[in-house]
Amino acid sequence: MNQFLARLMMLRQRPVLVTVVVAALWGLASADWLWFRPGSPGVITAVLRWGAFLAATGLAVMWTRWAIWHGSADPVRRSAVYSATFVVGWQMSVFVSDAMAWHVVTTQLARAGTVLLFLVGLMWVVYGVEMASQFYDRLRKSSGDPVEQAADLGGLLGPLTLWALLFPPGVIFWSRRQRHPLRWVALGLLPWASVHFLCFPHWLDQLIGIARWSIAGGNGERIYPVADYLGAVDDGRWLVGIGCLLVVPAAWSFWGWDRRRRIAADTFDQLCGTPGDPVDRWWRNDLDGTAYNWNPLDQNAWYYGQHSRKLNQSVAALVSYSFAFALTFLLLGQLGGCSEIYEMPAGGGEQQQIVQQVKVQKVIKRKYIVNPFSAILFQVPPIDDIKLQLTELTHHAYKVGYGQGKGAGYAGGTNLGKVRFIRLEYSGGDWDQDFGIGADLNMLIEYNVRTQQKVHNKTESRTVSQLNNFPIGKSPPMVYLTGQKSISLSQNEVKALRTYLNEKHGMIFGDNGGSGHFHNQFMAMMRRVLPTIDPVPVPLDDVIHRIPYQIPFLPYVAPHGGQVALGWKVDGRWVCYYHPGDIGDAWADGHAGVKPEIYEYCYQLGTNVINYSHAEYSKWLEARKQKK
Repeated sequence: MNQFLARLMMLRQRPVLVTVVVAALWGLASADWLWFRPGSPGVITAVLRWGAFLAATGLAVMWTRWAIWHGSADPVRRSAVYSATFVVGWQMSVFVSDAMAWHVVTTQLARAGTVLLFLVGLMWVVYGVEMASQFYDRLRKSSGDPVEQAADLGGLLGPLTLWALLFPPGVIFWSRRQRHPLRWVALGLLPWASVHFLCFPHWLDQLIGIARWSIAGGNGERIYPVADYLGAVDDGRWLVGIGCLLVVPAAWSFWGWDRRRRIAADTFDQLCGTPGDPVDRWWRNDLDGTAYNWNPLDQNAWYYGQHSRKLNQSVAALVSYSFAFALTFLLLGQLGGCSEIYEMPAGGGEQQQIVQQVKVQKVIKRKYIVNPFSAILFQVPPIDDIKLQLTELTHHAYKVGYGQGKGAGYAGGTNLGKVRFIRLEYSGGDWDQDFGIGADLNMLIEYNVRTQQKVHNKTESRTVSQLNNFPIGKSPPMVYLTGQKSISLSQNEVKALRTYLNEKHGMIFGDNGGSGHFHNQFMAMMRRVLPTIDPVPVPLDDVIHRIPYQIPFLPYVAPHGGQVALGWKVDGRWVCYYHPGDIGDAWADGHAGVKPEIYEYCYQLGTNVINYSHAEYSKWLEARKQKK
């Protein structure tokens, strides 16, 4: 116990190192949760995720306390702490709400957090542009006095020289003695350099000077210490590796500075006496003789005009940042990591109806003994009167599923597979209608009770584009799409749906959530996805209405799109089943006030559609195996 406490105290003395490590783990766990494995992970993965997120949250709280207690500290650092705390807290709140299956809360938190993240990023962009403008103003003011500039540079010349002379060879010598030298250099140099830039921001300009202009030696000759050290290394891999590692920590700032610092270069030439140096000429852009300033961080850039330059620079920064943020958001939204798989539960079953039996059970046989001379008026029932109670029992005369296997399931499934209920996210409407009040989850639970197949412990949602992440043979057999407003799909999303239905053998379970407008929107969407296939009524004697439950009529809450189910059939298989009457409302808590008979049939119909899609998918997998 004492050793554990001692190690904790040691970690408290190294807050920056702990922060870097926890931030790296938090980033990996977030990427794994958002893109690589967004579904429910295994126990080990879940524990690792919770550990990384809780550690990051606790560390963010500690840094926030530090920023509050040290009110006199650098306001920039305090703002950075608050910004990082917001990102970590936002991510943790979304993660917890998603784990608790509060889907509506998760969606709202994600949307609100994205807006706040945009504002936080905009704040830092404004700060960065202002700092850059002040930097160039100071540079222009000091350009007229070379002696004063020399004094500014000379004050930091000693520490910079020691850093450039001692640190790179020391790291190289130490890392070469390790078993995996390049890995040790990456782990040792990059965090140190990042901390160096965070803790010593006033050295930044001079460090850039080392990389660009080098340092003047005692005899006026220019020396390039980093290049000399790298040139002395025999191994070419070391040359490339160490060179990249030395440049990476400062690469983010190199582009932002003025590539044509003509005035500063001229001033430095006056100190060092080598005006013809080709490196300086390249940085000063003397090779092409162009006098235009292209640096967006300098408000004197030619494209900001001659009037209201500061305003033009601010507007350009706002537009550029907004475009970059939106582009990044869209790219991350389309990113799905390597792949995602869907596995059905292993087992077997037959394509037959569930047998309904009614069993008459004798409950109590009561005999009454009455005194005939009693003064009480009492109607004596027949002595042999028997009260009967009718109990309807659902008897599974067979296993629900398809194929030969142990337990209820499907021949193409796996032991770890489960039936999942995945809802499609789309733009333009309310894809999450009834998503957070138990509609999908209630149906999934009922499916488990009625079929005894293994099901997932919560429902899920995926964007249309994320269907591309599922490989052929490991795609969801069915996805659910509902709403009552518009459906807006891009050409890429239409292509993703077409590929999902035709090549990945998937199926869409469409549900009109409450309007005739949605009916028209769904029909238009399917015309784009399957332009050569027309919808047809699904007859009540079709297998999808008979197995495992016989549906005597189409149950619905309200006939928003008619009273007949429509389907799109490809090669003898229903690839889309459209319910016109808001079946999801009947699944939801409260069942939308409909009669028990109606919502019972709605559960039965949902069971039929889910079983049909999985059975057809299992048949397809078996056929593919036989072809191979």
